[in-house]
Amino acid sequence: MSADDKILQCRNDIMVFVINNVENKIPLKEEEMRDILDKDKLLYKQCFPLVVESLKKVHGIILHKVPESKKYICYSELTACSTAEYDQEQCRHLTLLFIILSYLLMKDCCVDEEQLFHFLKNIRIDIDEEHVFFGANLRKLIADTFVKQLYLKREKSDSETEMETKYVYSWGYRATMEFPPADVLHQTAEILGKEAREFVAVYNKYCSDKNEEAMAVE
Repeated sequence: MSADDKILQCRNDIMVFVINNVENKIPLKEEEMRDILDKDKLLYKQCFPLVVESLKKVHGIILHKVPESKKYICYSELTACSTAEYDQEQCRHLTLLFIILSYLLMKDCCVDEEQLFHFLKNIRIDIDEEHVFFGANLRKLIADTFVKQLYLKREKSDSETEMETKYVYSWGYRATMEFPPADVLHQTAEILGKEAREFVAVYNKYCSDKNEEAMAVE
């Protein structure tokens, strides 16, 4: 096998690994991908750019490095605008995720856990009871699965006055890539029958620059 053929074979091997892990949305470790090549760092360095290029060109899959880590997330280019590739349960989970992201967005993208769960209960989503639409184990879905998938970030509160450990939620890195805040704002406003501009602080933070760019193009 020639050197070029070997690189292409290694590219294909990593691509298969990535594609097989797209659905579970758990970040891929660089170490895991190097293991496929028997930890050959040079070979990995040569073929990895080809992996990224081929995944996007052939399969429409984005492989993106998580900042300040050796992990990657992979997702479809259609993820944020289409649910066609998901089964019924996944669509329901994404609906719940959208509700949470919308709430976080309106709260400047950071709320404590108790506040989040209280909000959900007020709209008849009790995380400790089976929901007729979203199903069971909602606490695990939110506090564990969404966090591991990097849709949500769950961190210990910095407050020194609290006697017990409390947590705060914010947007995870995957959410920032798949669900642009400006899009979430516009969709949320539409659901509420309002104009996005009515949410002044959020609109100015995420939409004003885009408006200026659009006006400049015109």
